[in-house]
Amino acid sequence: MENTRHQASLVTQRLSKLDDGELVRIARIQLPYVTTAYEVIFHRYHGKLIQVCFRYLGSIEEAEEAVSDTMLNVFNSIQRFEGRSSFKTWIYRIAHNQSLNRLRKKQLLLASMEEGNLVADDKLDANSFDENEQMNVFLDRLSIEERSIVVFRIVSDLKFSEIAEIVGQNLSTVKMRYKRALEKMSKNTSKYSSSH
Repeated sequence: MENTRHQASLVTQRLSKLDDGELVRIARIQLPYVTTAYEVIFHRYHGKLIQVCFRYLGSIEEAEEAVSDTMLNVFNSIQRFEGRSSFKTWIYRIAHNQSLNRLRKKQLLLASMEEGNLVADDKLDANSFDENEQMNVFLDRLSIEERSIVVFRIVSDLKFSEIAEIVGQNLSTVKMRYKRALEKMSKNTSKYSSSH
């Protein structure tokens, strides 16, 4: 029994050294009966996707649900991955879509509530927020498109070309929206700083 665990650990270690393309090839062969390569993919991307989804959704619970749905989608769809883009781009696009769907549902729920029940507090107490919460406040003030681009660039450190592919926009549009979003965040930061 111990020997079997040791062998499984060695296989996982070897697989974790492979690039995404090779892991995907192996996962396609193994799934659904053997999940070793898929598990390596899962562990490689899980934390990164949590960070991205959290920046979209502002809730760790919702981010975890979005990532779970993303990884389930990957499990069920990896056979249909065509390789026209990198696997990294493909998985981030799935997470992006999962997050957008959750944001839309949230917005519909908020829109259906009575206006009197919605309370907007523009005056934020600087002492009650840590840096992550402040970042989320500034990100919340961006449009969904701007937020997507900023999150992918800053949190995930993706190239503009990868972001353009994920969000389905051309490269110059992505760069322009990124610049405008940073300017908007900068203005919000100075307003926030001067009010405290």
